[in-house]
Amino acid sequence: MPVVRRSWFGVTAATLLAGVLTGPTARAAEPAPAPVTVPAVRAWEPAPGTWELTGGTRIVLGDPALADVADLLAGELADQEGVRPRVAAGEPHAHDIHLTLGAPAPGGSPEGYELTLADSARIAAADRRGVLYGTRTLLQALRTGKAPGVLARGTVRDWPTHGSRGQMLDVGRKFFPVDYLKQQIRQLAWYKLNTFHLHLTDWNGYRIESDLHPEIVSPEHYTKAELRELERYAARYGVTIVPEIDLPGHAAAIGAARPDLAFTCASLSYPNNHWEGSDTGHWTLDYTKPAMRDFARDLIGEVADIFDSPYLHLGTDEVPLTPAQLACPELVAYQQEKGYPHVGDVLVEFIDEMDAAVRAKGKTTQIWQWWDYQQETSIDPDRRIVVNEWKSSPEARAAQGYPVIGSQDGPLYVSPGFGAAPGKYGFFDVRKTYRDYPFATGGNILGYRVSRWSDRTRSLALGWVDYFARRPLAVVADRTWATPAGSDVRPFLDRYDQVGDALPLRTPDPESPESQIGANPGMLSQAGWTATASSRETGPPSHAVDNDPYTHWHSAYTATLPQRLTVDTGTVQRIAGVRYMPRQDGGINGRIRDYEILVSTDGTQWRTVASGTFPEDRTEFIVPFETTGARHIALRALSEHGPSGTFASVAELDAVRAR
Repeated sequence: MPVVRRSWFGVTAATLLAGVLTGPTARAAEPAPAPVTVPAVRAWEPAPGTWELTGGTRIVLGDPALADVADLLAGELADQEGVRPRVAAGEPHAHDIHLTLGAPAPGGSPEGYELTLADSARIAAADRRGVLYGTRTLLQALRTGKAPGVLARGTVRDWPTHGSRGQMLDVGRKFFPVDYLKQQIRQLAWYKLNTFHLHLTDWNGYRIESDLHPEIVSPEHYTKAELRELERYAARYGVTIVPEIDLPGHAAAIGAARPDLAFTCASLSYPNNHWEGSDTGHWTLDYTKPAMRDFARDLIGEVADIFDSPYLHLGTDEVPLTPAQLACPELVAYQQEKGYPHVGDVLVEFIDEMDAAVRAKGKTTQIWQWWDYQQETSIDPDRRIVVNEWKSSPEARAAQGYPVIGSQDGPLYVSPGFGAAPGKYGFFDVRKTYRDYPFATGGNILGYRVSRWSDRTRSLALGWVDYFARRPLAVVADRTWATPAGSDVRPFLDRYDQVGDALPLRTPDPESPESQIGANPGMLSQAGWTATASSRETGPPSHAVDNDPYTHWHSAYTATLPQRLTVDTGTVQRIAGVRYMPRQDGGINGRIRDYEILVSTDGTQWRTVASGTFPEDRTEFIVPFETTGARHIALRALSEHGPSGTFASVAELDAVRAR
């Protein structure tokens, strides 16, 4: 125990003892609250005292199968807390972290765990995944604890509501670097999410190396070696990759390389509707042709051999609907030859034939809901296929007997190329989804995913695209683990800010939006904060500290720059930076350009700790500075990116917790 803590404890203990001997009966201490985590823990039973992480802390293996989890945790503790415990065997001592298997599974879930903080910290589970998630809780509790390295004693018992939880990322339309995919894997595990669905092909790109059909591969693609290494990386973090090749629609890139495999009828080749790329030709591969089906089986076999994943996703969505199908002579001829009553039956036949190819590789097929959307069929796909329901909530499909993943357009979609403000299509409103979306459970509902679509984002910066998924990912994590519908999003967002991110994406330019990906090391809680400003118009200063990203403070229309927003955190605290979020409603007026950051302990004597220029960007930015004690924080806006040059606005102003 460090000297300063021992000295504090000695004085406190002596004072309490004096009270017992000479004064009235001491009031019992309030039970310690549950650790601050995302997702929130299900059950917390506090106990007297504290557990401390020290320079002598070891990670003690109760089972050698947990060696990789121990190594991972040791490195993360070194990065986060500055302490790298030695991994050892034997019995745990005081301050050690004990990892063990063989315990009963809390909630009956293999991902459940029990974390007991006593003389040692013990993480016990029935499965490696549960132990891994227990380490996430320990890391987050240490980051959000009141004192560095010190946690209240007690027991966490924790397990998820849903078995499959994660995100889909569209790397077909927009190529994302491997380093970003790895950062997202770390972020998924940080939130106890377990699925990373990679949409690897779309109208403008086939992103997978192919030895069998190299002619279809896009210049920007992932090699087989990169994908195999990525899957190994994901497995270390308990994340399952679901690879997707989207067939027979969304296939313009394939059809351009292999026009012999694509429909020639205009209605299926050039649907020219609101789907991006549908006017480029070769949108739909001709799934009536034996050669196309052989080609599809080639791709299925090749991709299946890259991944150890139990799943292979075949897309099958957004084939042009019945009127377009009936306008295609070769498709109608095939329907009639086969004797199907509906032209849509041909797509179902294709799905089942490709499903057989997937199952022959020992895997389970996933597809998007589509075959019966606004179209009739006399046959249905095999009910062993996992359906990703996106046109509606998953309950009805589950009642049909299909295993279902919920990923509903609207509440669970992130499409910043379409919508980047509340009320726009493709914008994930965290307030509404967190409070209102049911995240229903049921025997056939496997879980839920955020769907991150890359339509119209090819020219947009990676940091900008990433920004709109940060809070949605945490929302799905919290709601699919334990939190019921009807909850206010603001306390959750305060918790989200305190928990922060997994290890960040490393970028060469520290001023770029990309440098902010995964860069939140943990903020102070805004609870009890107040704010004042040099002027105000539509939004009061309190909007900058209300944990609602969609409200903002705005300076008076008649005022001029500079303008100043001042926050009182209520007590002197150690801070190491601030985070500024510009207004999020799509408006540009008041978006700060040049700035100064000032701090004060008493609200009278101020000193400048940082200054600079914010990029012309709507994402949030962390401004680090040397650790200092402060109660009051001021953001001084010197100029703006807006056209008037006279306004200032702030959606949220947060303080970085000093470690």
